[in-house]
Amino acid sequence: MSILKKYLLFFILPSFMVAALFSFSNKKYTWLQKEFNPDAGLVLSLTKKATVSASSNTKDAVNVLDGDLSTAWVSEAPLPNGFIKNSNQNIFYGLVPEIPHGGDQNLAGLTDGNLDNFATIPFYDQQAKAKFPIKTNHFFSLSVKCQTTVNIDFYIELLTGEILHLGTYKSTDNFQLLRFEKPLQNAKALILSAPSSFEIFEIAALATPPKESIIFHFGQPEKIGVFKGKCWAGTGAAIATHLYASMDGEIWEPITSFPPDSPHELLIDFPERKASFLKIEHTLVPKDWNKVFCWEIKLYDKYGPFGKRPIANQGAVSLRQMLGVNGYWSWGTDQYSFLLGEKEGPRRYADFMSHARNYHDMTWDLNDPDQGIDFSKMKNSGTPAKEWVNWDTEYANWKKSGLDVQASLQFYRFDPSEWGTPEQSAYQYAHAFANHFGQKNGNGLVCTIEAGNEPWKYPSDVYLKILKGVINGAKDADPGIEVLPCALQAADPEMEKTDVFKNYIGSRIDAVSAQQLDGVNTHVYSYVTGQDGKRRGVHPEHPMSSFWEINNLIRWRDHNMPGKKIYLSEWGWDCNGGGEDCTHNECVTEEAAAAYAARGLLISARLGIERASWYYYANEKVPSSLYTRSGLTSSFNAGFQHKKPFNSLQALIGWAGNAYFLKIIREDETAWLYMFGDQANRPTHLVGWLPIDGNSLTTKVIQWPTSLKIESALVLDGKENGGTPIPMPIKTNGGYLLELTPYPIVFTIEQ
Repeated sequence: MSILKKYLLFFILPSFMVAALFSFSNKKYTWLQKEFNPDAGLVLSLTKKATVSASSNTKDAVNVLDGDLSTAWVSEAPLPNGFIKNSNQNIFYGLVPEIPHGGDQNLAGLTDGNLDNFATIPFYDQQAKAKFPIKTNHFFSLSVKCQTTVNIDFYIELLTGEILHLGTYKSTDNFQLLRFEKPLQNAKALILSAPSSFEIFEIAALATPPKESIIFHFGQPEKIGVFKGKCWAGTGAAIATHLYASMDGEIWEPITSFPPDSPHELLIDFPERKASFLKIEHTLVPKDWNKVFCWEIKLYDKYGPFGKRPIANQGAVSLRQMLGVNGYWSWGTDQYSFLLGEKEGPRRYADFMSHARNYHDMTWDLNDPDQGIDFSKMKNSGTPAKEWVNWDTEYANWKKSGLDVQASLQFYRFDPSEWGTPEQSAYQYAHAFANHFGQKNGNGLVCTIEAGNEPWKYPSDVYLKILKGVINGAKDADPGIEVLPCALQAADPEMEKTDVFKNYIGSRIDAVSAQQLDGVNTHVYSYVTGQDGKRRGVHPEHPMSSFWEINNLIRWRDHNMPGKKIYLSEWGWDCNGGGEDCTHNECVTEEAAAAYAARGLLISARLGIERASWYYYANEKVPSSLYTRSGLTSSFNAGFQHKKPFNSLQALIGWAGNAYFLKIIREDETAWLYMFGDQANRPTHLVGWLPIDGNSLTTKVIQWPTSLKIESALVLDGKENGGTPIPMPIKTNGGYLLELTPYPIVFTIEQ
C-alpha cells in the first residue's frame, strides 16, 4: 500500500477500520473472512442433539454419545434374573393373577421383582391354582422361585383352548429360580396347579428371547438414511441386531439388521425416511449372564457422514495437469533413475502425467531430527545419514523426464520424543531443503513439499510445532515453493483418540497455519466395510465409500482456506494384473480397477482437485496384502508390466488430457455425464458411465438432449491399444441416445 493511500485513509476512514485494512493488506489478519472453525468439515450426527435411553443400565447410555471409542453402554444380563425387574421385558411384572377366593393378600408380591418376599397360593376346591393372562399372546419362557412340599405344574392355555404342559417345580427345587422355555405365538394364559398350597417368591415371563436396546429421541421428525456405529454382542451371545424407526416411540418400523457379533464399526445406508425415534435392539441368545454392548452411535440423512457433494465449478487445471503418480528413489530398481531406459522409471509415466510425488525420508538425510544439513555437500559426501545419497541426481532425472517433483518430507521413523526442539528443528531442515531445491532461490528441482506423509502416531501438539517450523523455514528460504501439511481428513475427529490414525485436520492445522499454507493434502481410497466387518474395495460412486471423505475436506477448505488448493496425494485400487495376483479383502479385479481409475480421476476433476497422485507406481515385491497390489504396473519381479488401470489412465489423458472440467450434465443413480472443454469454456469432450460395480456387464441407453455434435467415441476399457473405438451413438431430433457401460466412454465434440 503506497504512502499516499495510507495518508488518505486516515482522513476518510475511522481509525479502527484503517488499522484493520492495514492488517488485512499484510495478510496477518482476515477480519473480512469467516472465523476459523476446526470442525467446519463435519456433518453433525442426528444423535448429538438427541436424548438417549436404554432397556437397562440407563446411566451408561450416554457413553454412546461421548465421542470416545473406548467407552460403551453395556447392558445388564437379562438372564437369569436381570429381566425380572424390567417392565419392558417381564410381561408379568406388576400383574396380579386370578386366584379363587382372592387368596393371599400379598398377591402383588408375586410379580414385584423382589425375589425375597413371597405370597401363598391357597388350597381351594381340592387344588391350589392361579392364572396369569398373557396379553401379548407371545410366550417364550417362564422363570419362577417357589417353596413347596408338592409338585407344582405349569401349563400354557392357547387361544384355541388347548392346554400344554410347560414344566414342574418340585420340592427338591425349593428356593431356586428355575426357567422353563417353550416359544409360542398363540398363548392366552399361564396356569399354575398343585395338590396343596405353596409359596411363590417371584414369577416372571418373557414373551420373546431376551432383548436389550438403546433408543434415541430426536425431539422432532428427522430424515434418517445412514447408520454409523459399533454394537457388539460377543461371540454367540445374540441372535440378531435390528434397527427400528418410530414417529411416536410406540409403533416401531423395522429398517435393517446387521450381524450382532461384528466387532467393527459399521456404516449402513437404508432408504431414507422420517422418524422421531431410532431403536437399536439386540435379541440375545437365552443364556445366563449374556450382555450386549454399543459404542459410539451416529445417524445421518441419506448423505451420511460425508454430506452432499459440493457444487461443481469449472476446473482450474486440465486432466493431464491433475494426474500424477507416487514414486520412490530408483523406481523399484535399486539404482539411480538416470541409469534406466527410455521407458523406465519416471519416463514410463511422463507422457501422460504432470508430476511425481516422492516419499523423501528424512532418515536418509539426518540421523537425528535436530541435526543440521547442507544439501550442497551431497555431490561429494552425501547426507549426514547416508554418504551415498544425492537427491540432486535423482530429482534432476525426474524433472528431465517431464515430471514436476512433489516431496513428502516424511519423518515417521523418528519417534516424537527424538525431537528436542520440534519447531526450531523443522524450521532448520525445511529452510535448508527449500534453499537448495526451491523454485526461486534454489535449483528448481522441487515445486512442492509436505510436512510429513502420514505421521499419524504423533501427538497433535508436536505435529503442529513441526508444521509451523516447516512452513516458516521453507517460505523464509524460498517463497516460490509450495508448502502443504501431511495427509489429513476432516470427517472424523475421533481418530485423534486412536493410537495410529491421529489425522484429524481440526487438531493439526490452526488458524495461523491455515493462512500460511498453500493448500491441504489428503489420502482417499474407496472402501466399504461390510456387515461381516470386512473392508472391501468398491466403485468410487458408492454412497458409503470412504472416497467421499473428500467432501468433508472440501467444506473445511472452503470455510478456513477459501481458494486454496486440495491435493489428493494418494488414491487408487489394489488389483491383480501384470502376472501378479491380488487376494486380500480390498482387492478389485483388474477390469474394475481400469474403470475406477478413469472414473476416479474424472470425479476428482469435478470436485475441483488440482492434483491427484495415484498410489503406487508399481506393485511391491512381496505377496498380496494391503497396498502391495496398487501399482499401475506389476513389480520388478514381474517386469513392470502395464496393468489395465495404467492403460485406462493413459488413454483418457491421450484423448482428453488437455480438457478442463466444465459442468455436470447428469449425476444420479442411473448415469454420470460430465462435460469437459478448453479454458475458454468451449465443450470438447463428454464423458459418461454407469456408476456401478466395474465387473458388471450392464449397459443402459441414456438420452442426452443437446445441439452439440459428437465426432467420435472411445471406451476406456484398459486395453493396451489406448481404449476401444465404438460406433457413433444414435442421433435423435433433440440430441443423442448414449449406450453407457461401467467403463467411461469419451465422446469427442465436433468443433
